[in-house]
Amino acid sequence: MKKLLLLLATLTFTLGMSAIVMADTPSNIDYNNMHIVWSDEFSGNALNENYWECQTGDGKDYGIPGWGNNEKQWYRAQNVTVGDGMLSITAKNENIAGKKYTSGRIRTWDGDNNKAKVSVGLGYVEARMKIPSAQGIWPAFWMLGNNGKTWPACGEIDIEESFNYQKYAQATIHFPDKNGADKYLWRQSNPAGYDKTGWNTYGVYRNGEEISFYLNGKEYGYWKTKDDSEGKKSVLNDDYHILLNFAVGGNLAGGEPPSGTLPLTMNVDYVRYYQDGAPAPTTTVKPTTVTKPAKAKIKSLKYKKKRKLIVTMKKIKGVAGYQVRWCDSKSFDGYEQKNVKKPKLTIKGLDKNTKYWVKARAYKKVNGAKLYGKWSSKKSKKVKK
Repeated sequence: MKKLLLLLATLTFTLGMSAIVMADTPSNIDYNNMHIVWSDEFSGNALNENYWECQTGDGKDYGIPGWGNNEKQWYRAQNVTVGDGMLSITAKNENIAGKKYTSGRIRTWDGDNNKAKVSVGLGYVEARMKIPSAQGIWPAFWMLGNNGKTWPACGEIDIEESFNYQKYAQATIHFPDKNGADKYLWRQSNPAGYDKTGWNTYGVYRNGEEISFYLNGKEYGYWKTKDDSEGKKSVLNDDYHILLNFAVGGNLAGGEPPSGTLPLTMNVDYVRYYQDGAPAPTTTVKPTTVTKPAKAKIKSLKYKKKRKLIVTMKKIKGVAGYQVRWCDSKSFDGYEQKNVKKPKLTIKGLDKNTKYWVKARAYKKVNGAKLYGKWSSKKSKKVKK
């Protein structure tokens, strides 16, 4: 996407061994010169786990307590739903694990195998969304780098983040300075007629030389992102994965929601990833029928000293592994889960004098993605001491 570069202002920062330059020549996104390589139109009645993974808890299990932002919610899968042609993430007043709020967070990343389910390279990424407006909330549509480095060295691209009552769209980029510390730049846009609580399209375009942000197809800010003369790659030109979340509280949320504010929901109509140029020619391939794994069965659930439960499942032929989910709530509010290759799992670190419910399902791997079977019946066991 070529632009006539009118440099009204230039700021240069070091990104490891590469540079970023701020410039300003707005233009509209040109869909005619791109093609869609991946999208989720949320047309089903459940989250597509071949694309997305729900992150749960308060961030401690991921090494980032409070999710790195002093957020006040407990993320859980139940707050993420798909129906009526859209994704919904709802923040609620619910007490779980010492937190006053629950909400949802999803990503196109496979935490079990530490790789992207959907990887986004150069090109254009957009989502059509409706975002609530209230004190103490922080919905976001963003991306993190796949390079395996610790933040901020992995890079972060915030396509849209909205804090409390703010009336503008905001885009932010994070990258390491020469000392490895977080360096960030942002742009805001509030054109006539913009209302974040209605349907709007938010996007980001990268071509290896610049990064541009769009609101309803109109560019409102971009920076030049060049690899350096020695070929050291800018972190902003790396491959990324996508995240959608609805935080409650946090560093930029303006405190916590006043009483009676929640529940609130952010809605997403679709997420799409485009690349430049015409699509590659397709080759007709005879379709292969893949059947889902059989319904799992838990053979036994045994209590073991030191706050452990041993789950043994019936072995199912032809599967790649099993997903085990457990919770101290029969409705599985605030559950934890783990994928294992063998039909047996020892769950550790449970709370004493607490009853736990457990269920399991098997999965196959098809073209690198997991295809799950039905959940087993629930079994319960009390952890004594």
